[in-house]
Amino acid sequence: MDVRITPEPDDRDAVLAAVQALLARDRVPAAYRSGWREAGIRENLSYERPQGATGLPRSTPGAMRA
Repeated sequence: MDVRITPEPDDRDAVLAAVQALLARDRVPAAYRSGWREAGIRENLSYERPQGATGLPRSTPGAMRA
């Protein structure tokens, strides 16, 4: 048995227009193209600056209670 569904011409045109509109859009969301995002990523990837005291390991594994 072979079943083929053929939409009405108006429905077919509407589906084709919707698919073409989706494919014409930019694939990358605007948030990923942001200059702020790029600057933040570059800042966090920079290994030139030392982390300071927060980057150093503790001399003792935990705090002592009195």
